[in-house]
Amino acid sequence: MKSRTASRALLAALLAAACSSPPVAATPVCPSAAPAPVMSAPSPPALKVNVDDVVKELVAAYNAREPKRSFALMSAAMQNALPLDKEPAWIDGMLSKGPLLETRRVGGDGPTHGIYEVRAERGAFRFEANVDSDGRISGLQVKELVVPPPVPLSTLPLALPFKGEWLVHWGGDTLAVNAHVNNPSQRRAADLVKVDPEGKDHRGDGKKNSDHLCFGAEVLAAADGTVVSVVDGVADNEPGQMNPDFAPGNAVVIAHEGGVHSMYGHLQRHSLKVREGAKVKRGTVLGLCGNSGNSSQPHLHFQLQDGPRIEASWGVEASFPEVRLTRDGKTKQTSGYTFLKNDRIAPPR
Repeated sequence: MKSRTASRALLAALLAAACSSPPVAATPVCPSAAPAPVMSAPSPPALKVNVDDVVKELVAAYNAREPKRSFALMSAAMQNALPLDKEPAWIDGMLSKGPLLETRRVGGDGPTHGIYEVRAERGAFRFEANVDSDGRISGLQVKELVVPPPVPLSTLPLALPFKGEWLVHWGGDTLAVNAHVNNPSQRRAADLVKVDPEGKDHRGDGKKNSDHLCFGAEVLAAADGTVVSVVDGVADNEPGQMNPDFAPGNAVVIAHEGGVHSMYGHLQRHSLKVREGAKVKRGTVLGLCGNSGNSSQPHLHFQLQDGPRIEASWGVEASFPEVRLTRDGKTKQTSGYTFLKNDRIAPPR
């Protein structure tokens, strides 16, 4: 088996060989006493093979480890970029995640250009292929896809990170109810705003941070743990403005038992009450809710993740042993609660 470095080098060479159309020769303009007859453009040659069939054959050749078979599917330019003697190492790289089990077209432009997800035994790839009129591959891009692990459900004895009743503005497991789901660490995050008994989250026109009921509200540790990260110096935005330079804004990350970490984002500038290394108990005041970072209105961003670094962790779904839930106009005590958009939630009585 060749090294991954060799396989990546071959991939770079193959990507560089993606074929483009040859330049069109300039047509000389000649003076003429009469206009030249209008000639119809010649019809393009008929396509001999559809790109779907070629990619299917390519995947079969890889699985069979038949380099001559896969090499024969390439155009002259592609064969030049990846000679036959390099093809076995390329195939080793393609099978590094095990046999290629399923090929599914996900895009492309008709019979000459296709985009595919190719699922392997232990991973997946994205193929983008072009074929010429002879049915040979004139361009091929292959990218390994990161397959996210399943979302674990937390077993921590969590409490809601606030007092009073708050609304789940974003929360859940689909993009329709949670704008965070496609971000690895935020895939079960929630955006939370405080509401009054009528369900309103602000006074007046909401153009000032102080109009929002959650601005300045205490943010609480959801479980016992150790503070591993504190940011407290990012200015609060005016409602409607955002600061993407440090998306979480002022934030606290706490390490809990079992490797799970909780993160509290968009806190108010200079409001944090804890320092890195501090031991905290569930219910400890961490700081005040604000509008810092990539936030257009005051709210609390809360998430669980499997590591201390936001950019290098996978999200974990928070489960609360008991909350007071109002959904569809009905209020009840519920156990094992997970966030869902438009729910109104409060600590149990």
